[in-house]
Amino acid sequence: MKQLIQRFLGSQGYEIRKVSDYKSQINLYTDIYPEDSLNNKRFYNIGAGGFSHPFWTNVDYDSEWYASNRAETFSGIHYDLFSLEPLPIDSEFAEIVYSSHTVEHIDNSAAQNMFNESYRILKPGGFLRITTPNIDLEYRAYRENDRNYFYWIEMYSIPKNWRRVKYNKPLNEASIEQIFLTHFASSVSTLHSDGASERIDDNDLKILFSELEYEKALNHCISKCPIEIQKKYPGNHMNWWNFRKMSSMLKEAGFTKIYLSGYGQSFCPILRDTALFDNTHPKISLYVEAIK
Repeated sequence: MKQLIQRFLGSQGYEIRKVSDYKSQINLYTDIYPEDSLNNKRFYNIGAGGFSHPFWTNVDYDSEWYASNRAETFSGIHYDLFSLEPLPIDSEFAEIVYSSHTVEHIDNSAAQNMFNESYRILKPGGFLRITTPNIDLEYRAYRENDRNYFYWIEMYSIPKNWRRVKYNKPLNEASIEQIFLTHFASSVSTLHSDGASERIDDNDLKILFSELEYEKALNHCISKCPIEIQKKYPGNHMNWWNFRKMSSMLKEAGFTKIYLSGYGQSFCPILRDTALFDNTHPKISLYVEAIK
C-alpha cells in the first residue's frame, strides 16, 4: 500500500524523498543558529499545511477545505493572509521565512503584505524563500498545446477529485484553454461550477492573449477572481507568478538581494533539505529567494 501511495504521489508531481534525518538536521541548526532562535521557533512556514518540525512555527488559516491540517494550523499562528494585518511576530525576530505554493492562492494585495511582513520580521541577513507555479512554463505549454505538461489532468479526471474542486467535467474532457486558465484564475474558468459571475471561455482567452500584452492578459484574468469565492474554495488559484513579477514586489517590500533559485538550491543550508522543502510540484515550480 505504501508503495502504491508513493507511486501515485510521484505521478502527481510530488518529489518522493526519505523522511528528513532530524538528528543530522538538528546538528546543522545548532551549528548555525543561536539557542534562543531554536527554543523560540524563529523559523516561519507561511501556508504551512501539514508541515511539522520542532524548530519551525507554522503560519496558516483554518478552513474546511484543509481540515486535515487543523492540528498543525492551530499549533502555530492562525493568520488570514487576506486580512492585510501585521503578522503577530516582532520585527527582526525571524531567521527564515519559507512559503511553498501559497501565493498563487491569494491576490496581489495579500501577497505584497506577506512580502512586506516577511521583510519586517526577518533579522538582517535572514532568508525568505518562495515557491509557486511558474506561469511562463504554463503559458508555453498552453501555446504549444502540450497537454502532457499539465500532468494533474489524470488526477482531476477521477470523479471524486474533479467533483470535490467543483469542476463540471473531468479535466481529460476539458480544452487546454480552460486547463491553463483554471491553474491561475480558477473561478473565472468555465470549468468551475460555482465560480465567478463573469467567465472567460476559450474564445475570450484566445482574444485576450492575441490583443493584449502577455502580462496584461494575465492580469485581466485574475482581476475577475472574487475574493469571496476564493475564501469559499481556498484550493483555487487566483494569481500568477514569474521571476519578474515576484522580484518587483520583493523590491517594493524592501529586499535588495533577490535571486532566481532552483529545486534544492538554496543559499541557506537549512532549506536544502528536500525532504522538507521544495517538494511540492518541483517540475512546474518557480523558486525565488531573498536575503534581508
